[in-house]
Amino acid sequence: MKQGKVVIILFAITLFLSSCGDFLLNDEFKGGDWFYLENAGAIMPVWVKGNKSSNTFVIFLHGGPGDTAMTVEPAFKTLEKDYAFVYYDQRGSGIAQGNAKPESFTIEQFVEDLLKLVHLIRHKYNNPTLFLMGHSWGGALGTAYLVDAQNQQYISGWIEIDGASNFKVGLERSVDWVTNKAKEKIEAGEDVKHWKKELGWYGKSVVFDNYKVISRHVSNVDKLNGYVFDPSKKPHYGISDYLNSPLSLSVYLNSFNMLSNHNLNLNEFNLTPEMHKITVPSLVLWGNHDGILPVELAYNSYNNLGTHTNDKYLNIFEYSAHSPQLEEPELFVEKVKEFVEKYK
Repeated sequence: MKQGKVVIILFAITLFLSSCGDFLLNDEFKGGDWFYLENAGAIMPVWVKGNKSSNTFVIFLHGGPGDTAMTVEPAFKTLEKDYAFVYYDQRGSGIAQGNAKPESFTIEQFVEDLLKLVHLIRHKYNNPTLFLMGHSWGGALGTAYLVDAQNQQYISGWIEIDGASNFKVGLERSVDWVTNKAKEKIEAGEDVKHWKKELGWYGKSVVFDNYKVISRHVSNVDKLNGYVFDPSKKPHYGISDYLNSPLSLSVYLNSFNMLSNHNLNLNEFNLTPEMHKITVPSLVLWGNHDGILPVELAYNSYNNLGTHTNDKYLNIFEYSAHSPQLEEPELFVEKVKEFVEKYK
């Protein structure tokens, strides 16, 4: 198995371990505008909801790749009172349809799709003020879009949430995070046998070249609260949740297809050298206890952005892991509103 394929599994699994949204029943999906973006064989669902009269739209880029944007976080529901949100499932993800070929699962194609979505929203809603917001893999996609100066002209601000613009270092730091936390557990006398076994496993120079290895690492991150810092806030979904929403089981099928057929070498994915090209106002939001994309990556993003220091901001959420919009929604909403209001 190619290393790139293996790494993508790590981030797609976060859909099941750390998905932040509340599953919405069918009636709740009736609000807003539903339409489709068709491009290069993919038919991607777009859902626009919230305060469209504000003329301020936030395009949300979901994680994965292979996840879905259609599980809307409570924090986003609050922000929808002031702004319109654009949720769309990327090609080969969520409830996207069509006959997108495996060779189209490239970062260049994802960026092209996003650019076409930007133009579609501008045309359909009379050229509103646009912000990009990307979580996890969405942070990588947003960064890849913005390093092209021509694409920046349509965007008033960039909001990165625990983003994956540097997958390469992110995986390395994730392993370091787990080993350090495991040592803390041992010192505290908690589940000593298990964590000694895991430290021995990592000490053998683990190579992330198969699903078994990846799933073991992901399980360790989860057990150490690296996805959701407060275990009581973990969402718990079953098949019935899917069957009572438009998502159904297609999210599983699309995710599997993406995992098996992508052309993204994520093990070497690193946009840091190009981030100086991004000059739009930027807000970097990160959970201090993130175990899959540890917090030092927040400083990597902030420091390497080409945005003037007066127009870029960093906020670390002290009681969150991978998804501050889930664990500290009130503070998340406050920081996003402050930023959007300044640059809309």
